[in-house]
Amino acid sequence: MVKFRTVKTSIVLSILLVSIFVVFTSAFPKSNTASAAIIPKFVQYDSIVEMEFDDSSALNTPIHPLGGTRNVDIKVRYFNTVPDMFRTGIGRKLMFGIFKFVFLAPVHLSVENIPDWCTATIAPPDIIFDAFEEGSALERKVTLQIAVNKESTALFPHELRIKATGDSPDPHIKAPPAITLPVAITPGYVPLVSTDPGATIKKTHPGEPVSWDIKLTNNGNGEAIVRARVINPPEGWIISVNPQTIVPSLADGDVNEKEMTLTALPPFEFGYHNEQVLIEVEITPEFSSPGAGASANLTKGDPIYLSLAVQNRGFSTPGFEVIFLITAILAIIVMKKRRKNND
Repeated sequence: MVKFRTVKTSIVLSILLVSIFVVFTSAFPKSNTASAAIIPKFVQYDSIVEMEFDDSSALNTPIHPLGGTRNVDIKVRYFNTVPDMFRTGIGRKLMFGIFKFVFLAPVHLSVENIPDWCTATIAPPDIIFDAFEEGSALERKVTLQIAVNKESTALFPHELRIKATGDSPDPHIKAPPAITLPVAITPGYVPLVSTDPGATIKKTHPGEPVSWDIKLTNNGNGEAIVRARVINPPEGWIISVNPQTIVPSLADGDVNEKEMTLTALPPFEFGYHNEQVLIEVEITPEFSSPGAGASANLTKGDPIYLSLAVQNRGFSTPGFEVIFLITAILAIIVMKKRRKNND
């Protein structure tokens, strides 16, 4: 009976101790700080953050200033050098403490070196890893969103930088060193050219040329070659226009206006003329310095069209000018002789 009572008492005491332990551990707050660790804090291990592009070709082509936002996916990885023996079980409790349950490793991302003509954000900017997760759980994907405006300089590359910083999940695990990922971006070309011919209708007479000084304004983001050609010139008319004019850009700090001259010479056939003709000019802007490897569809704008009208009215006597001149001279001589005879 004495032995039986002793065993019974031991069992009750064991249950009581276990109950007290369970209640105590349940009431103890879970935190991201060390608690009751046996191994001293000067024993530390490294943590590392890595970044890379999910698709390395995402920025191979220029970003068009009027083309919206370019999204670029970036993979972010976290890992640490804590040995396997301290990641689970008794080793983990010895290293980090009996009551340490949470090992959160926050990583913050930001974009640096953003020029005035660009907006760049990253989403999400904050990632939280579990320091002791494995495999794909330690890799996340974020999106870099980039947009440029027409104040940028066409096809002039610029480097953004994505910076990653992190916090320590425990005194035994160092915070990861800050790292940066260079992001090379290139603004595309904006072919914005406007025309101002002044008057769109002019008058002339047969054989008399008429001309326009057409003002070209380059509102794009790069020096432009403006190519011009006359479409379906009127029959019998001689139309000439500057085939190309180089117009600077405000983005380069230059005056962005130049003049292009168009001249129209009406026919000089015999008879009376009273006609109105329409002169159509195709004007196409093109980036003047596309550089190596730049394709035409990235540096050439869509053509714009300019319509000019000429009113040609009057008599035309081709080949009779000499006869009229001789007749006039003879008439003057005859008139002089008559005056002498009268005197």
